[in-house]
Amino acid sequence: MKKSDNFYEFLNLKKKKLKIEKHYFQRDLLYKLSEIPKKLIQAKSTFNELVRKKFNFNIYIFGKPGGGKTFIINCFLIYLETINLKKLVLRTHFQEFMHLIHSEINLSRKKKINNPLKKISKKISKKYKLICFDELEIIDIADAMIVSNVFRALHENGTNFLITSNFHPDSLYKNGLQREQFLPFILFLHENMELLEIKNDKDLRKSKEEEKSSYYFPLNKKSSAFFEADLKKINKKKDLSKKIIYSMGRKLILEKTSDNLMLCNFTFICSFRFSANDYINLAKLFDWFFIDKIPNLGRNKLNEARRFITLIDILYENKSNLVIMAEKKISEIFDVKIKELPYSRTTSRIYEMTKYSKQILLRNS
Repeated sequence: MKKSDNFYEFLNLKKKKLKIEKHYFQRDLLYKLSEIPKKLIQAKSTFNELVRKKFNFNIYIFGKPGGGKTFIINCFLIYLETINLKKLVLRTHFQEFMHLIHSEINLSRKKKINNPLKKISKKISKKYKLICFDELEIIDIADAMIVSNVFRALHENGTNFLITSNFHPDSLYKNGLQREQFLPFILFLHENMELLEIKNDKDLRKSKEEEKSSYYFPLNKKSSAFFEADLKKINKKKDLSKKIIYSMGRKLILEKTSDNLMLCNFTFICSFRFSANDYINLAKLFDWFFIDKIPNLGRNKLNEARRFITLIDILYENKSNLVIMAEKKISEIFDVKIKELPYSRTTSRIYEMTKYSKQILLRNS
């Protein structure tokens, strides 16, 4: 391939513009990604289905939060766009993708279509040769029961996968209900994907200047004053009003919103009312999310903690801005005894999001 077609060289050329800092523990990932475009071009130009299936370049990247997995994948997608290959790639949130699959299956069954997954996978694979899932995590039992069949069907039709996760495949859906029915997916990952571990010794998202963020604690008058001041900077003294939206056929009433922001407390946004798809729809509606009264999340709030993790993942994926007022500092939001929750990824993402949001707020001062 030409020098300009090499992802590693692209990063060197764009280092200042993209604010890239390459670290030794990312080296193998950078080289592996550099091999994908050539294979993607081959898959695109090969019309023989049997030959196309030979161009496998599935990579499962796992490691601790803050190793730069998401950032590098985002840079890779920017690179693919510069060489006109991005249209062959689907970058999506896993839960949003699985919701689409469930909806398509249900619709096909209503039309009495036999083997709907086969038809759906062919349709997707015809358009996309690579699907990127960032921070793959299986929470929903409905997803766990069919994910193996979904991936196998897509793979058999020539679609490849680029996946990042905080978990080794063997640890996915750990302690989940009916996990034995999920095990074929783990087997699929081992059989068809190259496993690449990012062994970062530090969290790159965390700043030494933690005070320069839009995260305020504890729940007192001083924190409230900072929180309200940030709200005024973004809202420009507009009145907050009630907004009614419809998500998945359900009516949701948002009490305090304006054109580009939503203000709410933790109890409301992480209550039973909201699903992952509701959060996805909210992230499409608003640029800024102001969330107050976040308590310490222990076993007495396990369901709320899971929803909060999903919310942060979706806001992060959609590059939303975030302002938070909480009972504890970021590193202490979650009770560390709750080992089944990926809380370290969530706290790491909150560090990054609130630091970036604060930079915007300071420019608006």
